[in-house]
Amino acid sequence: MFGVGIKSINLPLFSQRQLLNTRRLTTSQLLLKKASGSKKNARGLQSKDTDTSEEIVDISEFLKRAQNSFENTLELHKKKLNGFRQGVANPRIFDELKLQNGSKFPEVASTSSKGKNALLVTVYDPKDTKHVISAIMAAGLNLNPERVPNNDQQLKISLPPMTTEGRTRMCRDLKKIFEEYKNSSSKDSLGYVRGEILKDLKKLAKQNDSVRKAVQDVEKVHKEYVNKMQQQLAQAEKNVMNN
Repeated sequence: MFGVGIKSINLPLFSQRQLLNTRRLTTSQLLLKKASGSKKNARGLQSKDTDTSEEIVDISEFLKRAQNSFENTLELHKKKLNGFRQGVANPRIFDELKLQNGSKFPEVASTSSKGKNALLVTVYDPKDTKHVISAIMAAGLNLNPERVPNNDQQLKISLPPMTTEGRTRMCRDLKKIFEEYKNSSSKDSLGYVRGEILKDLKKLAKQNDSVRKAVQDVEKVHKEYVNKMQQQLAQAEKNVMNN
């Protein structure tokens, strides 16, 4: 009797396993930023590229950061324009002066406006009056302090009238201030802030719709604040030419 050999056939066994962990996504401007990680094997050694972690990035924070920084720049620009526009009529004109004995001007005297065409300097100690006069004379401001009669602690400083040439020169200087705060290497300029924020945004996924939208929003807000600064400049120029 002949036996018939039957060849066994191994059938593959399939195991069900989850291929991908799913995560719910919201419609808010959130971006999952992948970062490479490492995983320890059975021996406790680090194995590279065996795991990834996901970091949630709130895209809206970039726009908030831009608005806050731009608002700060706008305020600094306004103060600088106003301070410069006042010119020699600014009571703080002497704040950076130093006396011969090394004292700073604000430490020994205060300055206030006296009408539109004069300043009044009050010296705290009469012994310092002559040093204050010397400091003002040596500052190259073309200002001559005069002692107030019967008062050793007060000095009156008459201000020269503003000429048309002087007003035009001041307007040119105001424009320089505008350009500095509009786009310069200063960390307070609109251009610098815009560049830093866009640089951080572009480190994220470039093809992500949320990132592209955030870039557009930052550009839009940047343009709005440039226009606001231009309005500040126009008002400062108007004040210089009309006063």
